[in-house]
Formats: sequence, structure tokens, C-alpha cells
Amino acid sequence: MAGKNACEQYDELKFKLKHQIPVNPKRFKDVAKITISEMEKELALGFGKKSYVDYVSALNRYFIPFFGNTYLDNIDYTKLKEFEEWKVDKTRRKLKHSTLNNHNSALRRVFNVALERGWIQPYQIPHLVNKGKQGERRPAFTIEEYSKLYRFMRGWYKKARTQKSIMIRELLRDYVLIIVNTGMRPGTEANNLKWGNIEEIEQGEVKCLRIWVSGKTRKRELIARHDVRRYLERIKARFEEVSDDDYVFRMADGKRPYDINGTFEILLKDSGLLKDRHGDVRTLYSLRHTYATFQVLNGIDLHVLARQMGTSIGMFEK
Repeated sequence: MAGKNACEQYDELKFKLKHQIPVNPKRFKDVAKITISEMEKELALGFGKKSYVDYVSALNRYFIPFFGNTYLDNIDYTKLKEFEEWKVDKTRRKLKHSTLNNHNSALRRVFNVALERGWIQPYQIPHLVNKGKQGERRPAFTIEEYSKLYRFMRGWYKKARTQKSIMIRELLRDYVLIIVNTGMRPGTEANNLKWGNIEEIEQGEVKCLRIWVSGKTRKRELIARHDVRRYLERIKARFEEVSDDDYVFRMADGKRPYDINGTFEILLKDSGLLKDRHGDVRTLYSLRHTYATFQVLNGIDLHVLARQMGTSIGMFEK
């Protein structure tokens, strides 16, 4: 594809994928693999949707293991009901409405790939329903709880038994503080953040940090509170030098953390803050909700806050 622009590469890719013939054009796993290949290549070329990452994960984790050698035209309401029961047994919980929307979209894409190539007929596509658990308000931290967590982390990271554990706990401390003070999404936005995405700006006489993030939504900017500069400098001080292309959230040995979620859970258990007063378990996303809660309590305009966090007023109302 050398010498071709992105649009030409994309058109050529679509043509090749459309005429790609699976081992068995009616067997689910063969069509699903083509569907995954199509999405991954579109993502690599910059044309794919962010949601494709979730679709690929759902197909690999749930759909291919269950349906496997099942023919597409044998997937009906009864088979889908069996699949939902299997999925509940596998996850040991009822998945949320938003998660099942992604799953339905991933499955629908497999059927559309087969339909476009003439391997099935429209009437063979089953009607997909979503009986998932409606999303609930994620638990945040109160000001008192956050202060407790802030103080607890100072000595906690030093008590790990191995050097590797110390490094990931050390990084987690700054990760927590940066998320709470910016409202960026843990996971996608935080994990994709590079030093080149951070710049100094002046708003009147006040110096701020402008951080460009990308993940769940399109690339957007957020303005960081003053304390964030100190936490970023602390991360930077662990390395002899950093470049614009280096990821921000790396451990002192240069490696990216593989299980920051698990380490955060250990932190919450050790600090006695795993659950809120309603008994709901906190996750990394509770940090983002804590930022939103603190901003609302400080009287920030909701439209400004929605823009800062890359979400909608409706989401705040929920």
C-alpha cells in the first residue's frame, strides 16, 4: 500500500475484506474472525470507531467460545437465550444494559458481514434484545474519605514486599491523585496519555495545564488543577529523561502497569474504603465520579463540567 493515501488504503482494505472467503462461510467462528480482522485493520488505518475495541473483546471473550462451530442460520431466539444464561454463569453477574448494547452491536456486525457477502439472508438474522441491568450511580468518595485515602497512600506504597509491587503502588498513588484532580477516564484516556499531550497555558494571570486525552470519545482537552503539575513532576523524576512519545503512566522501570485495577482494589481494602456507606464497591471509575462530585459541590457550571469531562448534562442527571 506504499504511496497510497489513507482513503485509498481504506478502499482497498474494504475490497479485500469483502472478498475474503472464510473456511466455512456459515460457521460463526469463521465469520467472526473476518469481522474482527476488518475492525482491527480499520482501527489501524484510523477509520475505525473506538467501540470496535469493545466489539473485538466481546467476540473473543464470549461469542466465539460459545457459538464456535454453530452455523449462523442456526442462531435463533432459543440459542440466544442459552447464550445469555451461559454468559451469566461465566461472569457470575447480570451484565449492565450498556455492556449488552455493545455485545448486541458486535453480534449484529458479524451477521452484517455475512449478509453483505451473500452467506445468509436477511430473514436469518435474529432479533436482538437487551435485558441488561440498568446502569447505576457509581460510588464516589466523600471529602473526608478522600482525605483519608490521600494520607494513607503516603506510606502504603512503601510497605509492599517486592520492588515490583513498590513501583506499581508508587505509580498508583500518582494515578489516583491525577484522576481525582482532572476527571479523565481511568483506563482508556489515562493509559493512552503521553507527555506530548500535556502543555502549559495561561488563563489570565493563572498558569494551567492543558491535557489532550483520547479514549472512549474523540480527542478532547481538559484543564488540570494546579496540584496536578506536582504529581506529574513526581512521575517524571523517576526517569533520567522522558520524551513526548513516552506514556505518562509507566513504572520506574519503564514498564506499563499490567494490573492497576487489582492494585487499586488492594489499596481500598487496606485503607478500609472499598465500599461506600450503601455497601457499593468502589472502582477506579469512582475517582472520576469523585472529581465530578467535588466540582458540583464547588458550584461549577454543569455545561462547563460536562465539556471538561467529555460527557453530557443528561449523564450528570442520571
